[in-house]
Amino acid sequence: MCLKNDNVSKDKTNFVERRNTVKKKLIITLAVLFLGMAWKAMPAEAAKIPVIKNGSAVSLKGTIINVRYSGEEVSVASSAQKAPSIKIGSTIYVPCRTLFSENGIRASYSANGSKVTLRYGARKVIFYANKKYAKVNGTKMKLKVSPYFVTFRSSGVNDLLVPVNQAASFFGLKYSYSDSARTVTLQVRPGISQTATKAKNVSKSSFINEIGPVARENYKRTGILASVTMAQAILESGWGQSTLAKNGNNLFGMKMNLSGNTWSGSAWDGVNFYKKRTYEYGSGGRYSITAKFRKYSCIEDSIEDHSAYLLNAKNGSRKRYAGLTKTSSYKKQLQIIKKGGYATSGSYVSQLSGVIRTYNLTKWDK
Repeated sequence: MCLKNDNVSKDKTNFVERRNTVKKKLIITLAVLFLGMAWKAMPAEAAKIPVIKNGSAVSLKGTIINVRYSGEEVSVASSAQKAPSIKIGSTIYVPCRTLFSENGIRASYSANGSKVTLRYGARKVIFYANKKYAKVNGTKMKLKVSPYFVTFRSSGVNDLLVPVNQAASFFGLKYSYSDSARTVTLQVRPGISQTATKAKNVSKSSFINEIGPVARENYKRTGILASVTMAQAILESGWGQSTLAKNGNNLFGMKMNLSGNTWSGSAWDGVNFYKKRTYEYGSGGRYSITAKFRKYSCIEDSIEDHSAYLLNAKNGSRKRYAGLTKTSSYKKQLQIIKKGGYATSGSYVSQLSGVIRTYNLTKWDK
């Protein structure tokens, strides 16, 4: 009997020990899960970057950002970087010389303490310290925020911090940002990154020869026929002579807000616009409105933005111009554009078709 009682006692002891072990494992598991959830909920590497700004020692507070250019990492998200890129509020700043001259774009760089000049192909961009504008090939473009010079105290590097999305637009680069990866991606747009043409007083044949090569390169990348792009530019801008074309390099009447949504690949910087009166067509006929239109630094960016819109704008969850690049017929592409709501004029397709035939624009589709 005593042996039996001893066995029962041992069984109880073993049960208690096993129960305590399970409790400990459960507590550890829950603690790990909690810490993991808490880590995920924390802001991505909030940082304080010590700099000298306007003669004073301060810290830039924000999130350090990765920057990739043409597939290569050119700025690493680490406070150890000699001149890191940083997101402050909703703006991502990049060190101008470090990113655009010593890495990535390889643009020529000059600075005199109050401004920085960058040249990339035919594009010349001047950023001014503490000024909310830049000059792009002589065109004054507003900036969302003012660039400013800083000296990074850990490395001694002196550089101008500029808003990366607008800088990319001015250079003709494709810009995208992943918040989850904390990564900005910059890509070359073949055929436009190093050219910059302004709308000006030219003959019809000269206008065709100016936009033809750009539209052809665009067609190779996007599948939107060069003849379609050119005909729309001719009709919408009056051969590049409209006030919108001359003041905003906008060849397509692209408004600030279109289709009630945003889309990927936009070449517009998201800030600059030109305000003017325009005409619309409705059930009651023709009427006028005052609207804000996108302003570009050159017509290459206007063409690029127009194509990005046609390819990616949506009507609800469906692409507004679905099937556009699945046909090589300019008439069918024009019908899809009209059906998607691009224009309100009932004769839009016939007008554009007439322009394509009259000026033999299909030769640019080859």
